[in-house]
Amino acid sequence: MEIILTMYALTIGPTDQTLCFNSEVPIKYKDLKNCSLDKKRLIDYLHEDLVDREVTIIFKCSSEGSNV
Repeated sequence: MEIILTMYALTIGPTDQTLCFNSEVPIKYKDLKNCSLDKKRLIDYLHEDLVDREVTIIFKCSSEGSNV
């Protein structure tokens, strides 16, 4: 089980380019409960900064890895 994240940054730079990145948090979890707790902590920590920067990140706990 790991946290997978996909980040969207809309209208970046002078050409209004949309960017999308996919990544994984490099920590393995034994169960969904612990993964979900850390995911919530990460979201709470990043939320205000992401809103200010107009960036969206989708977080999910997955045992299958990234599929994007």
